[in-house]
Amino acid sequence: MATIREVAKLAGVAVCTVSRVLNESGNVLPETRDKVLRAMQALDYVPDELTRGVFRKKVGIVAMLVPSIHHIFFGSLAHYIERELYTRGYKLMLCSTDDRIEREADYMRAFRSNLVDGVIMCVTNLEDALYERFQKPMVMLDYKVNDRIPVVVCDNEQGASLAAEVFIRNKRKMVLQLKSESGKNVLSHLRHSRLDRDLTEAGVGVRTVSIKWSEFDYYGFQKLSHTVLEAYPEIDAVMAADLPACAFLKAALQLGKHVPGEFNVVAFDGTYLSHVNTMDITAIVQPLEQMAVKTVETITALIAGGPVEPVFCQFPVRLVHGETG
Repeated sequence: MATIREVAKLAGVAVCTVSRVLNESGNVLPETRDKVLRAMQALDYVPDELTRGVFRKKVGIVAMLVPSIHHIFFGSLAHYIERELYTRGYKLMLCSTDDRIEREADYMRAFRSNLVDGVIMCVTNLEDALYERFQKPMVMLDYKVNDRIPVVVCDNEQGASLAAEVFIRNKRKMVLQLKSESGKNVLSHLRHSRLDRDLTEAGVGVRTVSIKWSEFDYYGFQKLSHTVLEAYPEIDAVMAADLPACAFLKAALQLGKHVPGEFNVVAFDGTYLSHVNTMDITAIVQPLEQMAVKTVETITALIAGGPVEPVFCQFPVRLVHGETG
């Protein structure tokens, strides 16, 4: 691998001149800059981004901390965030806590160094004061710690009401909803309290099962769905994230339930998974691409030192009718 000294020698300039070209600092004549760039190309020189960042106080990397990388919602969201960051000259560092507090703490310690320019948080299991004292730009997705750190989220209560309308219209008697165990600062829990309220007011029963998302893959959800539906045969509808919604649909069909006549499924997220089962699942669709663009707009504005408005950005959701409700 070529060194900066070899680039300087080939270009016929001092090492400090190459450094100024790399760090876009100081005055360098256009013809001199061209010689340095041609030498870098000829030698296939790759600058050390982290070292450059120490001097420029910018490394061009934004971290995204999620509870689970294999969760389809976070994977889909990261796809759009990475794409939007790249168009703005940033790289994405995707990190997973596996929903464990000690892993989140380790990552947060690392982020306080010059490793990244900013952090997109999709998990907050630590003490609120840690996020409030964090010295780098931060945006939270689906979490809120205070009124200072920007938040991007979908309208969870609107989505729950749309799902409730499906169940009420289909005259369901007992609806199951799957809820994440972790509840610290998480805004998605609003969907569960709103669904419970809307259905209870309509005389519909609600059963809530809390789970830890990081402990389940599709096969785990398959087992859970059979266990729950066999233990509680009165359940005639389910609202859950896309992956468990797929598992419950399959379990209901295997148990001989007619969908949608006697059993409904509504997925909350609306990623591509809601379309890969034997039936298209009725879904509450979050506008992930728009949310990702807003998140990137916000974090890059913070990195640049500019103002951010609004601090709390909530996106409407939409109901997409499938074959399950």
